[in-house]
Amino acid sequence: MLDLELHSHTRYSPDSLSKLADVITHCRKIGIDRIAITDHSEIEGALLAHKMAPDLVIVGEEVMTTQGELLCYFLNELIPPYLSPEEACDRVHDQGGIIGPSHPFDPRRSGLGRNNLLRIADRIDFIEVFNARTYDKSKNDLAHLFAEELGKPMICCSDAHSLKETGISRTRLQRDYTSPQDFLAALQQAELLPHASSASISLKSTAATIVKGFGFGKP
Repeated sequence: MLDLELHSHTRYSPDSLSKLADVITHCRKIGIDRIAITDHSEIEGALLAHKMAPDLVIVGEEVMTTQGELLCYFLNELIPPYLSPEEACDRVHDQGGIIGPSHPFDPRRSGLGRNNLLRIADRIDFIEVFNARTYDKSKNDLAHLFAEELGKPMICCSDAHSLKETGISRTRLQRDYTSPQDFLAALQQAELLPHASSASISLKSTAATIVKGFGFGKP
């Protein structure tokens, strides 16, 4: 079995202070077998972390499109922000990666929403059906129902912006994978291990943003 953290941020995101080396050490300590580093519209940190721990780190990105955010995995090149969702999906697939919406029904956090998702249904590969920072349970429930409706693989994520959050929600694969497409196949039999973050945890992101505003905590 493999325990995955598929949505995480580091100090390469504007709202996190987590150092790459600390993230790697923490993952090994708590039994995370793979972590997708998905900084906001940035892959520099993920690429560096992959060099530091290629057995652990999946190079990812949480890219902001014109309609909301998408999670991208197995990247080689940055997906620039503010593309249409369709173009973002196509660019990820062109480099052999996979893509799906993060917190898709959470309007407070740039979820794409049902209409946008239906428009790109043939382009998305998976759906984040549980996000630990989505505090309205009904929004996660809607994502789960929508993934069932489309027959898409599901993922369960912490959306970690601090070490304390990393791995609190996990996606557990029953086997290893050999490629992005095999990863999607393995997701079909994955076990989802959801655990909500405390609402107060978002204060850490606010604090990180303020600290960086003063020029501290940057890569």
